[in-house]
Amino acid sequence: GVQEGKHKGKTVVLVALNTLLSGHLPILAATSSFEIASHPARHFIPGMPIEVQVSSIDPKSKEVILAPCGNFIAGIERPIASRKLLVPGARIICSVYKTLPTVMYTEIDIIEGADEANGKAPRITRVHGSVDACHAADELSAKPFSSYSAGKLLEAVVVWVGADTADEHIKVGLSLRPSVLDPVKFPPSGATDPVISSAADVNVGQVVRGYIKKTSEVGCFVGLGRDVVGRALISELSDEYIRDVKDAFPSDKLVSAVVTEVNRELNRISLSLRPSRIGDMTSPDGSSKRRLDQIKVGETLKGTVTRIEEYGVFIKPDDSFVTGLCYIREIADSETPVDPKALYEVGDRVLAKVLNSDLSKNRLALGLKASYFVNAGDSDSDEDEEMESVASSDGAEDDDDNASDSDANAQSEDGVSADEDALSEEDAESSDDDEEPAKQALGVSGGFQWGDEAEANGRGTAATNGADSEGDAVVSSDESSDEEDNAQDGKKKKNAKRSRMERIAQDVTAELSEQAPTRATDFERLIVGSPNSSFVWLQFMAFYLGQSEVDQARAVAERALKTISPREEQEKMNVWVGLLNLEHRFGSKETLDSVLKRAIQFMNPKHTYLQMAKIYERADQFAEAENMHKIAISKFSGSCKVWVLFGLFYLKHGKVAESRDLLARALQPLPKRKHIKAITQFGQMEFKHGEPERGRTVFEGVLGTYPKRVDLWSVYLDMETKVASTAAAAGSQDEHCWQPARKLFERVTSMKHSSKKMKFFFKKWLAFEKAHGSDASTEHVKQRALEYVNSLSS
Repeated sequence: GVQEGKHKGKTVVLVALNTLLSGHLPILAATSSFEIASHPARHFIPGMPIEVQVSSIDPKSKEVILAPCGNFIAGIERPIASRKLLVPGARIICSVYKTLPTVMYTEIDIIEGADEANGKAPRITRVHGSVDACHAADELSAKPFSSYSAGKLLEAVVVWVGADTADEHIKVGLSLRPSVLDPVKFPPSGATDPVISSAADVNVGQVVRGYIKKTSEVGCFVGLGRDVVGRALISELSDEYIRDVKDAFPSDKLVSAVVTEVNRELNRISLSLRPSRIGDMTSPDGSSKRRLDQIKVGETLKGTVTRIEEYGVFIKPDDSFVTGLCYIREIADSETPVDPKALYEVGDRVLAKVLNSDLSKNRLALGLKASYFVNAGDSDSDEDEEMESVASSDGAEDDDDNASDSDANAQSEDGVSADEDALSEEDAESSDDDEEPAKQALGVSGGFQWGDEAEANGRGTAATNGADSEGDAVVSSDESSDEEDNAQDGKKKKNAKRSRMERIAQDVTAELSEQAPTRATDFERLIVGSPNSSFVWLQFMAFYLGQSEVDQARAVAERALKTISPREEQEKMNVWVGLLNLEHRFGSKETLDSVLKRAIQFMNPKHTYLQMAKIYERADQFAEAENMHKIAISKFSGSCKVWVLFGLFYLKHGKVAESRDLLARALQPLPKRKHIKAITQFGQMEFKHGEPERGRTVFEGVLGTYPKRVDLWSVYLDMETKVASTAAAAGSQDEHCWQPARKLFERVTSMKHSSKKMKFFFKKWLAFEKAHGSDASTEHVKQRALEYVNSLSS
């Protein structure tokens, strides 16, 4: 007789040889049909006779391994009988042996050597196969083998054989692509990521996807298929500045690339990972971006000034990856040279005309002359005039700002020039047509998560509400005083400047009360008015990050830590958390560790470790987050909070057993006075993220010891109500979902409590029935309450 079973985690057919002896037949050695192997119970019925032979006997475990022979079972396809049948195109079944990020190893069983005439027993030969990530599916994914576990049965097609089929250590390459398994139902032409077998399968300009094999100082190698690797030079990895290339492009990462060069004779492929060359991508705010070859000469672009040099202005178009350059001869129609720094500032919005584009050098030449827009449409002309008027008014205000806030501007300019010295020197030496565009800003749009969002919003409201409403009067008086100063002598001008400085010192944030700051000087003014506001400091850091000035953002954080009063511990903690986020996202491991050590030294170590764990968890770095939680519980084992947060971390990420074991571990170092708190909080976590039945068990155990604790009963009732509400919100029409909560109310109101406590429970029960019950259930609660009152009077 036969019976389905498991042996060492693998599906086998258990065969009773006699009343005392049984053996097992591996499912891969029993059939070559994937449908039969997937549902063996439908075909191997317990009690049915089966014809098998003994293949081998394990001398240690005395296990008998069987192989099919003779008639075996009618209607069941026999397994593979020879390694010579493993040829490209052969369809087989196999089981998962081991998975890695970009390759999965499998096992294939072959029945060989059977010679029934000579009485030679069959031998089960195990062949190892491998599935490359590029053959896992027709559409590549970041984690191609995340859904596969050891022992899982697969249906695959042989795509290559690594050695002679007579070799005992033969290796086989397999494919799980639907277009390979069933090309009729899933045509290969419809695959999102088609199979790439050689350089002949790709063309220049084609966008492909693959997995990074290796990253070095000269570039990275991308696997596009078996034995097909493309190379992307360091200059073709990104349009933005990257501090650590290996960290930004780790091994096994799925990337998109465009083919830039193909050498079919040498089977070599050159790639570019730069978004500006790939195209068909969107920015973080959802707007579409164009490649340089999609921009036409003569069209008008809207953009933002990103950098200003003596030879011209760099402009970043809104809808393009490429930064353009407008030389000084193309800024104005005047015959005399103009000073671009006197006309524009970084961040100014402009309209520009495309004069030329160089695809080979990835450069864009723009023009800002007014004559370029004379023949434009009315709407464009109006918008151009509006931008010019805004730019000129901003320029006038900026002149005043430069006169009054020279120290702040000097510091900001130093920060910018320090990062662009190398580019400026190179630009000065090159010709006008060979200027390099400025680097693009770091992607921090959509909000940078510095710390607790609610706290940050609260502080932001306080900062903006504290601004004076007399900003317009200050600006207008400044402009009029400047006009008078131009007509007076030097002494009066100096006195006017001094009085103006005193007025700004009293309220420098007035003009920012109705609009967000857009320049470094704006943030400097806000800081003068609110030096202890972490919200202002963090927004200042985000401003510099938006311009790729990571070092300037660090400098702002260090200034904040020195400026904020020591009494404002929470504000300082917010800045530390912001600095940790900055180093985690843009710094290196060494800089992050250095900041973490300093934060632990100056702030509450327990809170710092927990914040660092949150940072890692938000970045999906679960191993690092787990390690940070372990450090916290080892250093603060007497704190209930660190144990509860660690248990919640495990529970959220599916490690239920580890979370429950953590409770038993927590009760050992925790003081007895904190035991009830820890147990109830773990019970609440079970209700919210685990199994409600487990949460009931926890609360029942605690209430069995402390039946008079009203707070515990109240939490238990709230948890039951939430579970029932969740089930009802999910569409459950079953009234029984409310029964556990009703029975709990019946229990607690049947116990002996003080009249004050009983009043609390009856009010809570009545509110529950009014919200979720019927008129009858509401009347039942009132009747129970009346009976209780009568029992007191009697």
